[in-house]
Amino acid sequence: MKRGTGDYPTVFALLAVLLTFFFVPAETAAQAQGPELYVVAMHPRSLLLFDGSRDEIIGEIQTRGRNPREVVPSPDGRFVYATTEGRSQLERINLQTRKVERVFNLAPPGHRLTIYGVAINSMGDRLYVHVKPVRELVDEYKVDPPQIWSVDVHTGKSEKIVEVPQGVAALVMTKDGRRLIAWGRDLYYIDLAQGRITDTVPLFNRNLPGQGPLDTLPLFFEYERSGILSCPYYTTDPILKKALFGLANLDLNTGKLDLVELGPAIPLYSSVVSADRKRAYGVMNQLVAVDLPAGRVLNVQDLERTQYITNISRDGKKLYVSGASYFIHVYDTETLKLLKTIKLSGDASIAFSAIPAAAVH
Repeated sequence: MKRGTGDYPTVFALLAVLLTFFFVPAETAAQAQGPELYVVAMHPRSLLLFDGSRDEIIGEIQTRGRNPREVVPSPDGRFVYATTEGRSQLERINLQTRKVERVFNLAPPGHRLTIYGVAINSMGDRLYVHVKPVRELVDEYKVDPPQIWSVDVHTGKSEKIVEVPQGVAALVMTKDGRRLIAWGRDLYYIDLAQGRITDTVPLFNRNLPGQGPLDTLPLFFEYERSGILSCPYYTTDPILKKALFGLANLDLNTGKLDLVELGPAIPLYSSVVSADRKRAYGVMNQLVAVDLPAGRVLNVQDLERTQYITNISRDGKKLYVSGASYFIHVYDTETLKLLKTIKLSGDASIAFSAIPAAAVH
């Protein structure tokens, strides 16, 4: 078929449009994703807003209660829920108005509560909290069994779902919204429809030939980038009597736990996994980089002080380290070299949470 010369400009124009579409500059693509916002819990009573695209503090929100701990973002990125006042209450903070909208005092009359673990459903209308209730009687305190409660974010009404064993420190939800996973001495899988624990994965209480119990401390964790809650574990080889460590990686898409053994123990408080799930980074007195597919430590850098928490940038190139200090340190994920230090208004707490992009204006 003979092609007329008038077709060529049309073809070239179409190609130009396609090339423009497929080869968007990286900066433009990043802008399309929206700002890269983190919320940092601070002593004595505030939340910092940290812009990861500029590595700068862009605001500070005062909380009603003291010492915010856990910070859980809503799925739409408009709110965060923070535990305050010694983990006795929850506050809902509007990230657009930068104000506390509501304080949830969940304790029934004559009770006091301690909250260890908060999760939110995909609709953003229901919180799940792990509480340790204490009844204040006339002449004594009576400790009730630890429990999981469901809280309506609109009405503040709560209801008990299930009792759980002692020692739970973290609560997360699987991606399908059907199960809660309570992380304590072991992992407890809670079916929300049935309102009961349907499965337990032994960690400390595992009984396997030639393997010792696993100790974990799931108090400092961030999983927004990868969908993996990563926690360092420690054990002792019962035959060689050597202390070993690794990472217990809980995939929130599937609920599956993967144990990555890494060799002689390096003390770590927390760890985070990159979005591509190929690297993990742990922190305490040292900063540790791990090749997850190979199951080996890649790099170890000494830190000038003890740190509790770390998170990773959206592009996977920067690592943010903070907690127990009045700094945020920014490291290169490939080399673990310090890139920048941001001074804070006070001491950072245990949360450095990435927030969905819709939140910032």
